Amino acid sequence: MNWIFKTTVLVISLTMFANFLFTAGIGVYKTIHAYAILYADGIAGKPGLEIIESLDLFLVAFLFLILSLGFMKLFYPDFKGFNKITLPWLKVDDFFQLKHLTWNAILLTLLITFGTHVIRTTGPLEWTMLIVPAAVFLFAMSAKMLKH
Repeated sequence: MNWIFKTTVLVISLTMFANFLFTAGIGVYKTIHAYAILYADGIAGKPGLEIIESLDLFLVAFLFLILSLGFMKLFYPDFKGFNKITLPWLKVDDFFQLKHLTWNAILLTLLITFGTHVIRTTGPLEWTMLIVPAAVFLFAMSAKMLKH
């Protein structure tokens, strides 16, 4: 039964790592596309919007990387490859630390996504655009309350 559990965690971690690679690849493509827009149309082509969207994709990819490495560090602590990863922000000893790190990355990603939608919108903003920043605020407050 133990090997089924470990195999399941390994498959989940490898899938999240594949998602990281795919999303980071799309982010690189969007960045190159933004520079092509800048070269072809100049500032009038709005390459900054493409760069912000690529930043959003890189943050989502970073979230997948955090989850993949976090699960591997939690369930495979004796694996030789992870003993060499000594990043101070990736110190994951339990689920609470992984949840806290993931939560902060999700909040930042939501904030960048909201900024992208505001920049993309032409004309007056609708009141429904306030849902995302209100959710970010409530999530941040709940994370702060749970921390103390």
